Amino acid sequence: MSTARFVNPPNVLGEATAKPGGVRVADALTKAAANLETIRIPSLDAMDDYIGQMEALCAEGGAQFSEDIARKIYDLSNDVIGVAGVFGLDDLGAAAFSLCELVDVFRSLGRWSQPAVMVHLSSFRLLRNTDSGADHASVLDGLHRLTNQAAAIAT
Repeated sequence: MSTARFVNPPNVLGEATAKPGGVRVADALTKAAANLETIRIPSLDAMDDYIGQMEALCAEGGAQFSEDIARKIYDLSNDVIGVAGVFGLDDLGAAAFSLCELVDVFRSLGRWSQPAVMVHLSSFRLLRNTDSGADHASVLDGLHRLTNQAAAIAT
């Protein structure tokens, strides 16, 4: 029987952070926030374009299920989640996540509900406008109920 041999590799990251010098955390965070601010407007413009593309895809597909359109809408909604998360639009990100869940349900059923998708996309426009005065919690609650009803049909 052989004996166990323990190997402790060096912790390179730990050693690097223990060395004097470098950038202070507060300074790094300030610089990161400034860098994000430089891409804020183009990123939000791109997100608005994603929403427009989804609206066009939904109109193109009509009431009929299309795997290709469902996949494209899912991918674009996932992109909205990413941009919304980076720029603190948490409610918009939650609505986009709800749409992804809804599209997943439709794909599993091979069915489609254009009105359900359009309700989600309309909510994107509402939640994107932070000055709308809309009750975001109520909007998200309605979207979650809609998605849950579709999921209940699937099970």
